[in-house]
Amino acid sequence: MSSAEPTDPNVSPPPAPRVGTGRMVALLLLGTLLFLVVALMAPWAWQQLRGGPPPAASADAARLLPWQITPLGEGLTEVFGVTPGRDPLARIERSWPAEAAEMKVALVRDPQGTLTLEAYLETVRAGFVQGRLVLTGAAEAATLQRWAEQATEREPQPSGSYRLTLKSDDAMQARQATLAALTFLPAARFDEAVALERFGPAPERIGSADGQVHLLYPERGLVVSLDPQGRGKPVLQYVAPRDFARLRAPLVR
Repeated sequence: MSSAEPTDPNVSPPPAPRVGTGRMVALLLLGTLLFLVVALMAPWAWQQLRGGPPPAASADAARLLPWQITPLGEGLTEVFGVTPGRDPLARIERSWPAEAAEMKVALVRDPQGTLTLEAYLETVRAGFVQGRLVLTGAAEAATLQRWAEQATEREPQPSGSYRLTLKSDDAMQARQATLAALTFLPAARFDEAVALERFGPAPERIGSADGQVHLLYPERGLVVSLDPQGRGKPVLQYVAPRDFARLRAPLVR
């Protein structure tokens, strides 16, 4: 029966195996990759925990917030990245390219027969505020009538109006019409106190017979309409300040 050979005290133990250069490089690369993954995921994780935009995105998204209205002089402002009274409807694609690609353009004929050119972005994210955006275009009456006569579909609306779907060529032309007004319909409700906090004190406040409250900001071309009873959501209407009289007139009849 064999036994283990005695260890010679004069013989040094074999050296510990060394990590090869290739393996060290691989470990360094793996560590770098993990660091990059954590760095890239951090803003997303922050957003999920806080329920708002990540810090890096806040600066870019701030210009799209509903209360970020920049005066440009000559009776014009910029809001949502566009200038009412100057830019074409299609310019909204600078702010929401994907949504603008799906933008629906139509004519609305009211019960009195008046035609209005409108475009719709069903869902947009204005900074951290989500809502629906309706754009109103300006065109000659003869052009609107021609588009109406060539409409491909006529859809009745609850208000008694009709929505007319434009044929493709007319819709492409309509996208170049001048942006006359914007209406933003936030998905969330807020009261007058929140509106004053975001938009500041209103130079004029008008109450209507149906109980709604309208906050008027002539220098910014803005009217904020609220329902204190909570029956409806806020409505934010924007025009060029030089056209504000047109926005105010229906409220003081």
